[in-house]
Amino acid sequence: MTITYAQLLVVEDVSERRLSLEQAIEDWGLCAVTAVASTQEALDLLKHQAFDIILLEVNLCINHDFITAQQLQNYAVTHEIPVIVLATPEDMPKVSQALQLGAVDYLLLPTDQVMLQARINTYLEKKQSQEQAQSFLQAFQEMKKLADDLRNTILPLGISLSVEKDFNQLLEKIVIEAKAICNADAGTLYLRTKDDKLRFVIARTNSLKLAYGGTTGHPVPFPLIDLYDDDGRPNHHNVASHVALERKSVNIRDVYAVQGFDFSGTRIFDEENHYRSVSCLTVPLYNHEVVGVLQLLNAQDSATGRVMPFNMYHQRVAESLASQAAVVIRNQQLRRKEQRYLQFQRDLRIGREIQLGFLPATLPQPPNWEIEALFEPAREVSGDFYDVFMMPHNKVGFVIADVCDKGVPAALFMALVRSLIRANIQQYYYLLQHHGRDTGLLSTWDEQRPFQDNDFNALESAVNLTNVYIGGNHSEAYIFVTAFVGVLDPVAGQLIYINGGHLPPVIFNENGIQARLQPTGPAVGLTPNVNYEIGQYSMQKGDSLVAFTDGITEARSADGAFFTEARLLDQLPSLASSAKEIVAQVHREVKAHSGDTEPFDDLTMLALHFQK
Repeated sequence: MTITYAQLLVVEDVSERRLSLEQAIEDWGLCAVTAVASTQEALDLLKHQAFDIILLEVNLCINHDFITAQQLQNYAVTHEIPVIVLATPEDMPKVSQALQLGAVDYLLLPTDQVMLQARINTYLEKKQSQEQAQSFLQAFQEMKKLADDLRNTILPLGISLSVEKDFNQLLEKIVIEAKAICNADAGTLYLRTKDDKLRFVIARTNSLKLAYGGTTGHPVPFPLIDLYDDDGRPNHHNVASHVALERKSVNIRDVYAVQGFDFSGTRIFDEENHYRSVSCLTVPLYNHEVVGVLQLLNAQDSATGRVMPFNMYHQRVAESLASQAAVVIRNQQLRRKEQRYLQFQRDLRIGREIQLGFLPATLPQPPNWEIEALFEPAREVSGDFYDVFMMPHNKVGFVIADVCDKGVPAALFMALVRSLIRANIQQYYYLLQHHGRDTGLLSTWDEQRPFQDNDFNALESAVNLTNVYIGGNHSEAYIFVTAFVGVLDPVAGQLIYINGGHLPPVIFNENGIQARLQPTGPAVGLTPNVNYEIGQYSMQKGDSLVAFTDGITEARSADGAFFTEARLLDQLPSLASSAKEIVAQVHREVKAHSGDTEPFDDLTMLALHFQK
């Protein structure tokens, strides 16, 4: 057996013998020696210092009954200290009396170093064996108790936690049960936030009758704890953040005496509430990742109520509970995220239905014309849109547009711009009619008339007002819209239009590309104070007009190659006989190019064909 370094107390009133013993033991090198000349000095030392062996001059023992069991229990920090009496040949009759009073052995003085070391070594080995046996027994008892508690308390508690549906009640139950199992006066639960902070969610102190968080309705009045300082360094000053970062428990006997952690906030709380925080056990709620921290304060003796340190049993039980709580909390968080996601998905589906409601249910089909559209969002909702609607005097208005964003923000702007353009055009004609300056608004197909100044003004006014509204009221969103807005006279084939920064629509026939309708102004909402010019084009029978968004030309293949505008233009002349065939064939070609690649952008196209 390897003897560990030991503490010896020598009580000898003869200075020569005391110094000789002290020197001999120190030369051995396995013991530290404290030598005193009187029993009173020894008693004073025993009150606050632990020793492994006492060497006691026999006359001091007999005169003062120093080594009785009762006195050792009254004075010694560590009980059951082996006492070896020191006796000269003349004092041998007193040795038997000393042995009766509790001494375990004696040494005859003067003694040689070999004999001295042998005696000391014998009792150190015996004491160490007893301590190891006691330690093993205690560990076995603790493990048995822990196993019993795991089977009878903690595992059933884990099941109880797992079926708790109310998140606040779940958090509350974790703290209450942990306090009960460890007989702690106070408990606090922190949850980790997305931005790497610890947020107080539950705080309970029995003796002060304080309860925050959970089902109490009283928010926890303590600030968040940063896991990282402003410079990005880990925050090891706070014990809770340290435990979260290191994923290891910290067990402190007295928070007022500990070094390395800042308990200034605890001291302030104690002072304000006339409380004394002593023992502290902080454990991570850890299962693959740290979801929070459980902290218990002031373990109490079940018999006396006296505050005591948390022992290893308390720590193991708290860690077992914390591990189960971490799984339950994480599952709850995932379920809540799933519920939010499902709700978001439902909202998106509703949004998609609403957005589709902004698109025309049917497309007008004027005599001798065929109009067809393609709309395939890359996501649930889209930033692209198209619109086709009848206007006064049998004119046909049409719009194709692309919001410079994706997802929900783009969809909201799509709805706004579509509504503004149509509403502004309709309002212009409505005001003309009700001011008596136009009486032909309700004309039929047969009551056709060529474009007049009011038609140009209505188109220009609609786009300008929409641009001013978007640029003046939503400039902080940094969202704009490329839009092509056209008005067709289907009898004459005349087209007037404003191209607000959109990809130029193509006019073609079987003989090839005839024209590109270039921008006549910037994107809508990009520059509030701008006047859009109006373009004109005269379509002939057999001509087709195709307007599209960049989702068509920038559709990507598996290797990232674009479909390209050149490829689109090459195909169009061969499809000039039917708007329906134009849209269907381009769609097939784009999908074949993209394959199984996730769509990056919306596919939107509008085709108008002037039949021969």
